[in-house]
Amino acid sequence: MVTEPVSVVVPYSPRYTPESMLDEAKATVADQTVPTELLVVDDVDTGPADARNAGLERADTRYVAFLDADDLWTADKLERQLARMAETGAGLCLQGEPTNLDDFVYDVFVGDVSEVTSAILVDTERVSARFETGLQRGEDLLYVMEAATEAGVCCCPDLFTRRRHETSMMASGMAVDEYRDHAKRFGQLVGQRVPAAQPYLPIYYNQLYTDLGVACHEAGDYDRAVTYLGRAVRISPHPYSVACLFRAVLFRALP
Repeated sequence: MVTEPVSVVVPYSPRYTPESMLDEAKATVADQTVPTELLVVDDVDTGPADARNAGLERADTRYVAFLDADDLWTADKLERQLARMAETGAGLCLQGEPTNLDDFVYDVFVGDVSEVTSAILVDTERVSARFETGLQRGEDLLYVMEAATEAGVCCCPDLFTRRRHETSMMASGMAVDEYRDHAKRFGQLVGQRVPAAQPYLPIYYNQLYTDLGVACHEAGDYDRAVTYLGRAVRISPHPYSVACLFRAVLFRALP
């Protein structure tokens, strides 16, 4: 078991998280059953990706964990992760059930895994990846896929509690065009940097254009809905995409 402190990087902006929630998050770091070194990094001007990278640079310990300022850890979170990493030899540990690299990449890229940051514990002697500052969202997903590719991944259940509040970064939405451009950039980066994700690119782009088409349909823009959904079906004729396309065509034809 590792006895040196684990550095804990917490990006913080009062614009998105009340100070009271930050204090509660910090308390769960202090309650860990292994020594910790807390690094709260201001992300008001730079954003969370830059703040996390700055924390990685400032940390002088081998193991670094990340915690969003509005989340809470279980008291034995780090202890269980360190034990699991020692057992498996993996350089990255997250929340979840035991998995292999291929299944992990699938779940993160096109599956149900979407909240990972507060679970990350990384061995910096084995992982050189950094958070992509050119992404407004998904930089944490790209990071864990790159880190897992470099050094392997293991998982432990029930590591943290996600909290939501009305000013959180996750509560803010994106316009359709902004979301499209961002999501395409994310897909391009994953395709370039994560070899295990390449077989799933058609699924990703089908999901992307289906989501865009549904959003346009709900906004009453049936022409764009048909365009996006038609593109989704050409990539992969998933039954849901086909059904959404038929619906959009029908609504566009109505007087």
